[in-house]
Amino acid sequence: MLRRCVIVLGTGLLGLLLAGCGDTSSSDSGGLSFHEQIAQAQRETDPELRAKELIRIGREQGKAQDVAGAEETLRLAWKDCDAIADPAARANALVLMAKADATLGNRADAKRVADEALDAAAKIESAATKASTLALAAQGEAAANDADAAAATLKSAEQVADKIADAVDKTASLSAIAEAFHKIDKPAERDRVLGIALKLADSIGDARKRSLAQADVAASQSACNQRDAATKTFELAVQSAGKVKSPDSRAYALADVAKLLAKAGSRGKAREVLDQAEAAAAKVPQADMQAQALYYVQSLMDKLRKGE
Repeated sequence: MLRRCVIVLGTGLLGLLLAGCGDTSSSDSGGLSFHEQIAQAQRETDPELRAKELIRIGREQGKAQDVAGAEETLRLAWKDCDAIADPAARANALVLMAKADATLGNRADAKRVADEALDAAAKIESAATKASTLALAAQGEAAANDADAAAATLKSAEQVADKIADAVDKTASLSAIAEAFHKIDKPAERDRVLGIALKLADSIGDARKRSLAQADVAASQSACNQRDAATKTFELAVQSAGKVKSPDSRAYALADVAKLLAKAGSRGKAREVLDQAEAAAAKVPQADMQAQALYYVQSLMDKLRKGE
């Protein structure tokens, strides 16, 4: 599919492409020029990874005011997006491209790419994956300055989420939809969906599953800058995890909550919860299972200490 063209004439084309791909380097590139980064990216055999790396480079070129070079790099990435077999992965890559187009001021291109992301999402069979991918695709539409289309897509995502049988997966999808509403500046819709997600999470009977669902909601509340609400919901998640009867499962439940706490920026609280997880792991009677649980918890502690 032809989606873009770089309009230059005569020998100016070569000059622009050389300027775009050779003379400037990104601060994150280890000193490599854009030309060298592109060559390195094209040696990647996985089209998804190749596309995402090229999109990253294109964004960096745009930040460096090399619009022509960025356009050419995104044209290469477009070919790789078409080669991604998995529809969810293809939609995710296309959303990244739509956002890159938008940062370059190419709203029409961004809209076309966002539409392609929606087409890819429509082919996803799993309701949970489809709902979350639609939430992401809506962000691509918003980047293309089409807030009404983005809101409509999120409504469709909600309808898909209603079909999800597993309560944990459904909560995760609703949380992703709420975050997307936040990003397109629809606070009333965000709060409405977060309320539904939290009510569903609180209703889950299994303590471990409930803790994971509550932590998902808390992470989304944090991402939506609702710090006080996130703190309360994370506390609910910790309480639920602490009620898991098996010390093995309790250790993993607490550790999983701690991971989301750290991701949300609550590193001190994450460390406290990991200490609880370590204590639970130490009570696992089977030596091999105890070792595995302790390794999992302690590896998270190491990452926390390193700031990862």
